[in-house]
Amino acid sequence: MSRNSIAALVWVLAATAGCAGTDAGSGEVPRASLGEPVASFEDGLGSIRGVRELPGGRVLIADGFGEALIVWRPGAGADTLTNVGQGPEEYQLPDGLFPLPDGGTLLVDLGNARLTRIEADLGFGATWPIAGGASGRGMTMMIPRATDREGRIYYAERVGGMMSESDSAAIMRFDPASGETAEAGRIKLAEQEREESGDANNQQVSIRPVPFSAEDAWSVAWDGRVAIARTDEYRLEWIAPDGMTTTGRAVPYEPVGIRGADQEEWLALLGGGLRVEVTEDGGARRMSMSRAPSGAGDASPRDFEWPPVKPAFAPNGVLMDPGGRAWVRRHVAAGAPALFDVFDARGQRIAEVELPEDRNLVAFGEDSAYLTRSDEFEFAWLEKYAAPAVGG
Repeated sequence: MSRNSIAALVWVLAATAGCAGTDAGSGEVPRASLGEPVASFEDGLGSIRGVRELPGGRVLIADGFGEALIVWRPGAGADTLTNVGQGPEEYQLPDGLFPLPDGGTLLVDLGNARLTRIEADLGFGATWPIAGGASGRGMTMMIPRATDREGRIYYAERVGGMMSESDSAAIMRFDPASGETAEAGRIKLAEQEREESGDANNQQVSIRPVPFSAEDAWSVAWDGRVAIARTDEYRLEWIAPDGMTTTGRAVPYEPVGIRGADQEEWLALLGGGLRVEVTEDGGARRMSMSRAPSGAGDASPRDFEWPPVKPAFAPNGVLMDPGGRAWVRRHVAAGAPALFDVFDARGQRIAEVELPEDRNLVAFGEDSAYLTRSDEFEFAWLEKYAAPAVGG
């Protein structure tokens, strides 16, 4: 067997980045908070890469570190899907989980470099490759950010390919039923630095973001509306499936200064980029993917240039609730409770929600919210909360 390694390591900020602090310029909107959890998963996990509440209240959990898909019945135990492997009805290295029509779930299967539909009965259905190419656009990676009620898959495609140094990306909408892909919007990306090493047979490319560089954040409502938090002037923009745009008023905020603790937190959350490996055996080629560990290795704050303040919101900082409202995770001071701004369909901010200390919001259920926490041994724990009433 020959092994050609294309190590495409794109350093990113983990989804928990910048989830804490206060907002002195938040304005006059109601503030809500969560109470105590109504259920907690019984065991600590190696990592929690995806959470999806299934019809009937069961919860599907992707433990990337443990390489396991877990079906949790809050209050009644859990089981693990044991069909692990490279076959058509198997999975390896589960990552993101997204809702699909008819109770289905889209699984991001990094180990097999594919997307897989999991049916409502937890059977495995159709698959689509993660990696692809388009004329003049270089290699693309369909790493989903969201899905909609039509079963379409949304992902960001960097202009010029995944290893380009472009400062913008297109939000792409892929329709598995037709095989067609269309652009649904455009976003500004963070500034980045590129490093190359190795030789032609083992090329190592590393791209990492500039600390606290402002970038747009986005997600998609179940009805197909794209929500984009803009950085040039903090505001929420909606793009409907027909292209009609609705933009809310600018949100005033007081920028948060960057101190030593913020620098250390940023470095700790750096990582999670994708490693791509291609193996050849008897002429057959197989691609697999994995995530790099979080953290910046031996890097220290002295290795970076730091701006004086943080941007308004965190990278990848938009989540959608079942009511079609956009939750934008604010950038605030290191170590304080996470704070979200909630926007309605007009792009108007209607509430703030503060999370319990040391918690991170990862998913919504029909009338619930799922939060994670990490303990001193770096195990990940999942908790279920009643969703706060935010109106709108």
